[in-house]
Amino acid sequence: MDDVALRYLLLALRIGRHVPELVGWYSGPAELAEAVAGEDPAPPAELHAEALVLADIVAELPTDTPPRRRRVTWLAGQLTAMSALARRATGEEIDYVDLVEELFDVQVRPEPEAALDAARAMVDAALPGTGTLRDRLAAHHQRNTIPAGQVIDVLSAIGELLRARTRGQFWLPEAESVAFAAVTGVGGDAETRYLGSGRSSISVNLDRSITIAGAVELAAHHAYPGHHAEASVKDQVLVSAGGAELSMAAHLSPQVVVSEGMASLAREVVMSDAELAFELRQLARRLRMRVDVGAELVVQRARRLLAPALGNAAMARHVDGRPLAEVRSYLAEVALVGDDVLDATTSLLTHPAWRTHAFAVIEGRRLVSEWLEVEGQTHGFSRLLGEQLSPEQLRADIGLGSV
Repeated sequence: MDDVALRYLLLALRIGRHVPELVGWYSGPAELAEAVAGEDPAPPAELHAEALVLADIVAELPTDTPPRRRRVTWLAGQLTAMSALARRATGEEIDYVDLVEELFDVQVRPEPEAALDAARAMVDAALPGTGTLRDRLAAHHQRNTIPAGQVIDVLSAIGELLRARTRGQFWLPEAESVAFAAVTGVGGDAETRYLGSGRSSISVNLDRSITIAGAVELAAHHAYPGHHAEASVKDQVLVSAGGAELSMAAHLSPQVVVSEGMASLAREVVMSDAELAFELRQLARRLRMRVDVGAELVVQRARRLLAPALGNAAMARHVDGRPLAEVRSYLAEVALVGDDVLDATTSLLTHPAWRTHAFAVIEGRRLVSEWLEVEGQTHGFSRLLGEQLSPEQLRADIGLGSV
């Protein structure tokens, strides 16, 4: 690796000593991680200074080819985020909106309440009956939940199906592989850790129930053509060619905006709603479940449309100063967050590190979706898998900025 990649990785690993949530996974040279783990944590002020120096060095790198321009743009955005994290670690207070924009290079945009009303109306129409909308949604979720003892087998089977579809549309390394593993007592639905050499481990939280449509979305998001596919392709295509900075997933950075945007659209890229309906019927028969596939599809679509409500809730708490009880009520009644995950979702929005992350997901999906409309779904997603793309680059490509 070149000196810039080396210094970038060391900087991120050292900031990770102060902000553990930064490093999602690392597949680079083990000796770097071991060296950082064995040293005293570097003072945050020194890390901030290093981020600024490295940014100046990056600004002088050659940009005479498209890959070099993309790399410089990518690194510049990453180092802005590293600088912000180091400043916060010194105790500096950064305004919430400013922090989101510095970490993720996105614009904070509240979701219109009318759009959320329309999404809830979709659920209301798809799940007729008595009781509140949340009660009907909870009952629907329970009817479509996969028994916990079968979740990993189901995900593995879905993963193989999606792997074949992904290979049919895109290039994947010959030796890549995914292993799903059950865990409990953790946050979130699932987590992907790229291990290097084309291998990923996906931890699935069995404390949270998973519906049959949710299982397909989870497998696509985390495996094919989502996080695992992206990591394994970039490892083979870019890291091996000198882009060693991509041997790390930096969660609190612009990198995650593009990655989450890709993953949130992954299922739609390789499987249409009509194809999904067919696969859900097959899966329901295999599991001997009675499933209203039409309702399940509508509920999944509505949940995607309701996801930006988490950003509204974060703004209400951190910008408007609304009481936590009011934010919790908003998540329950407006975002239709179920009782089983309401506490965890509320905690996420108030977590010192993760409170900003909702906007990486929300704006990532919005930006990548707009970009794919211009690039074309298959061609564009292939570029996302194999190129070093950043939010700034995507905006420039669709005429919303310049590089």
